[in-house]
Amino acid sequence: MTSATSKTFAIFGATGAQGSPVVKEALAKGHTVRAIARDAAKIASHHPDAIAVAADLSDEDAVAKALEGVDAAFLHFPMPSGPDDSQNWAAAFFSAAHKVNLPLLVYVTGGPSGDRFPSSVIVDATTQGMNAVLGSGVPSIVLQSAVYLENLQPEIFLPDLRSKGRLDYPPIPHGLKMQWTSHKDQATLAVAALSRPDLAGNAFEIGSPQALTGADLAELIQVWVGRDVTFDPMTPDEFGTRVGDAIGSPGAAFALGDLYGAIAKLNGEDMAVDTDALETTFNVKLTAVADHIKSWA
Repeated sequence: MTSATSKTFAIFGATGAQGSPVVKEALAKGHTVRAIARDAAKIASHHPDAIAVAADLSDEDAVAKALEGVDAAFLHFPMPSGPDDSQNWAAAFFSAAHKVNLPLLVYVTGGPSGDRFPSSVIVDATTQGMNAVLGSGVPSIVLQSAVYLENLQPEIFLPDLRSKGRLDYPPIPHGLKMQWTSHKDQATLAVAALSRPDLAGNAFEIGSPQALTGADLAELIQVWVGRDVTFDPMTPDEFGTRVGDAIGSPGAAFALGDLYGAIAKLNGEDMAVDTDALETTFNVKLTAVADHIKSWA
């Protein structure tokens, strides 16, 4: 059902982990959604109430057509498969956005970014991407995500969790509080941001309420796995190697080890995000990490 304040949004990556929750949230708020991905049939299957639009991010004409006449767009670049993918996608997208005079873009970094994080390959890349978006000439709001809470779900990240009650991820010191971002809270903020052209030109660090130590997380996650859980972290390099070996990617092994090595240099609440300020700025209610985990159970 639409409302008097209903708008039309173009949401890229509509069948992916980042975009799909944004489509669902926008539809639930009564907006018209152009759900954009490569496979129109897959889009229709995932989001039957959205307008399915097949487009490749490297196809400037297709992107321009998808953006024509919308009030705002959501964008998160997928994992590149080649060294030139990100650059080609950005060139095509922003050329198309200028061509149609896109009123507002909401862009998600997909990982930690900004000067308060120690340098790493991933942090440097996400920060460069954020700065490029803000300097693109397209009115933009950037949401700087922390580490995704849903990383706790794949077994390759936590192979000993259910069998041994060992939580060895995230690979951080015992006293550091990790800031998590749920895909669902990110979607809540993204849809709110899509209606806030007054905030264009700004970047916001986002997260789900309450940064947690590893021990805090172990206690919360017991309700999901149905057993006692102890936090016994790997080193960043060990974690990177585990995931890199599982997906056959030495590059990913290095990048992940490098990222978590950078995060591990932080102390105490250095990574924490002021989620109360986010709720006030965007007029939303975010969900605590504990409640997200309970919903998995």
